[in-house]
Amino acid sequence: MDDSISELPDEILINVLSRLTMKEAVLASVLSIRWRYLWKFFSGCLDFDDPLTMADLKYDLGMGTEALDVERNKFTSWVNFVLRSLQCRTIEGLRICFDVVSDDDIGNWINFATERRVQKLELDFTKVQFGSRIRQYNFTSHLDSYSNFRSLTSLRLTCLDITGEAVENLLSNCPLLEVLSVNNSNCFKSLKVSGASLKLRRLELKYLSGFVDLEIDAANLISFEFFAYETTVSFVNVPNLAEVHIACTYSQYFMHNLNQFSSFLSQLRTLKLELQSVKVPEAVPYNIPILFDLKHLELTIKVNDDDCFLPCAAFLKASPSLHRLTLKLFKVEPSSGFVRTVKDHPYVSLRDLSIREVELIGFMGLSTDTEFLICLIENAKQLDKVTLYPCPPFFLGKPIELCHRDTKEYQSIRKRAVEFAANYPQLDFVIP
Repeated sequence: MDDSISELPDEILINVLSRLTMKEAVLASVLSIRWRYLWKFFSGCLDFDDPLTMADLKYDLGMGTEALDVERNKFTSWVNFVLRSLQCRTIEGLRICFDVVSDDDIGNWINFATERRVQKLELDFTKVQFGSRIRQYNFTSHLDSYSNFRSLTSLRLTCLDITGEAVENLLSNCPLLEVLSVNNSNCFKSLKVSGASLKLRRLELKYLSGFVDLEIDAANLISFEFFAYETTVSFVNVPNLAEVHIACTYSQYFMHNLNQFSSFLSQLRTLKLELQSVKVPEAVPYNIPILFDLKHLELTIKVNDDDCFLPCAAFLKASPSLHRLTLKLFKVEPSSGFVRTVKDHPYVSLRDLSIREVELIGFMGLSTDTEFLICLIENAKQLDKVTLYPCPPFFLGKPIELCHRDTKEYQSIRKRAVEFAANYPQLDFVIP
């Protein structure tokens, strides 16, 4: 049988391989002798990932320090072999995600990225072991010459140390940078995001120890994720900001000072707030400005009493164009004292809601969540899809979710969800 593809010039075959994943390109090398070494000219996105970066696996597999060291050595050897073998001059992307502690290896990988003028760089060295105090790699040491990073369009750093000053210099010297994510850095004190030529469209700042001051003047910024504690944030100019995700104790400041953010709240299309550790003030229902353009609202809340849904109801009332509502529910013990439900609140009356889709992640089938869901169904005439996840939010998408699905608790909650759905045959219910 004729192999017409192998008759094509090397340049075309290499171009085809570079549109595949790295693993697919290597597998293609067995197609014929001519293909055997073509993977070494791969110039697409290199993705080195291992599920052991997910900390919960350490407990599921009983992984101790010795076994982890073995896995580290296997992982670094794999990455080093591939990078040494590649002969391409440029690389589109490099993604390395694992609990790596070898400074020499990390340094060599970053040097490889700069030498090959990488466009998308993601380094995630999240620890497998919870509470690990191992010193983090200092990414700032590679920034003596910022010109080495001028080709970057996306930079994501997790569990590496970098200073705010270094980030500011990166923003000034990387004219193509559109995505910046810094997660879990120990030497981040302040940051000013500004510049007339700034192309930054997505900014993620999460769990930055000692971070106290942030100023954003970014005309092209579309998405902002901020997981912080005692930080002062100044939004100087964000005319295109459309997506905001806020978590940690800064979400409490946000809820207490909503009017302070009115300059951009009315233009948001997606708003995600994690309120499970936040005490929402009673005045919130009266202070939310109208969110005219909001299409998707996602709230993470703790479910104890009926009034835990009051912030959600207040946002619903203030969002006349909302299409999708996502609630992530955490169950806690009921509090004592006076409880006011959504139904008898003097201000938050839910009528003529525009929502078309509702997701409840962590659905329990108790009076608190079912009564609020009934309230939504009765007052959202355009609602056509309801998704009920019996799985807790922090299990979703992780290997532990599969174990949880075998438990009696999961089966019992799922049964309640199915019984609830049977009462509303006109709606499309999804119950995983």
